[in-house]
Amino acid sequence: MIHVMIDLFGCNPKVLANEALLRRVLDEYPTRIGMEKVSPVELRDIKTSNPLDDGFSGFVIIATSHVSLHAWPPYGMVNIDIFSCEDFDVIDTITFAQLMFQTDDVEVHVVERALRSPRLSPKLTLRR
Repeated sequence: MIHVMIDLFGCNPKVLANEALLRRVLDEYPTRIGMEKVSPVELRDIKTSNPLDDGFSGFVIIATSHVSLHAWPPYGMVNIDIFSCEDFDVIDTITFAQLMFQTDDVEVHVVERALRSPRLSPKLTLRR
């Protein structure tokens, strides 16, 4: 199981406020990582008590988990999370994000999760 967190900075605020583009990113990610989309894209325009914190949050459920993003146009920042029980091309996911959000200023965290999962380690058994 892999969880990739991509934080992009210095993005054009107009790009981050483009709902069609945000939907497209969420819609295309499952195919790009070789996963099956099992839900439509869900995207919300979030308003907060501080307009600087307003932005968009969205996700799409894939058969192996989810893809989500949070975009803050006022800060020129977007955060993308991709979690899957199956491996995928991490470099391609980063390159796609940089291309779509027009920035090279990126911070990436990759976490292998559930290393003790019986799904990943057949020698482990479920406790009853």
